[in-house]
Amino acid sequence: MASYLADYGVEDARRGKVIKYIAVSVVAALLVGWLSYVGLHNYSEKRVAKDFISLVNEHNYRAAYSIWCPKACEHYDYSQFMADWAPNKTAAPWKIDSTDSCKAFLTINVTADGSEVQSLSVERGTNVLSFAPAPECQEYKWHWKQFLNRILGRS
Repeated sequence: MASYLADYGVEDARRGKVIKYIAVSVVAALLVGWLSYVGLHNYSEKRVAKDFISLVNEHNYRAAYSIWCPKACEHYDYSQFMADWAPNKTAAPWKIDSTDSCKAFLTINVTADGSEVQSLSVERGTNVLSFAPAPECQEYKWHWKQFLNRILGRS
C-alpha cells in the first residue's frame, strides 16, 4: 500500500513547476521586448541628429548641410543654413537637450550656451532632418516620464 501512495502529488507538483516556468519566461520575454522597443525605438533618428550636431560643432558646415538637405532644397539654401548654424550665432558647442517622440517624427531640442533652443525634427523612415513645428509633440499621448516624476516627487 505504501508504493501505491508514494507517487501521490508528484505529477501535480511537476505540472505546477512547468506552468510557473512558462509564466516567468513569457513575462521575461515581454519585458525584454518592451525594454528593447523603448531603448531602440528612436535610435536611427537620434543617430542622424547626433551626426548633424557633431558636424556643426566641428564647423564642417558643408557635410552638415548635406545631412540637412540631401537633395536640392528650394526654400532653404546654404546661405540661410549658415545664417542659422554658423559660429557667429554661438561659440559654444551644440548639444542635445531633450527628445520627444511623435508618431511621424522625433522632436530633438538642441541648445548651446548663449543661444535659444532649436527644435529639430527627424522624420521616421526617411530620416529627413528639418526644424520642428514645436519643441514638444502636439498630438495626444501618455506622458509617462512626467507621470513617473510626479509619482516619485521629482520636479
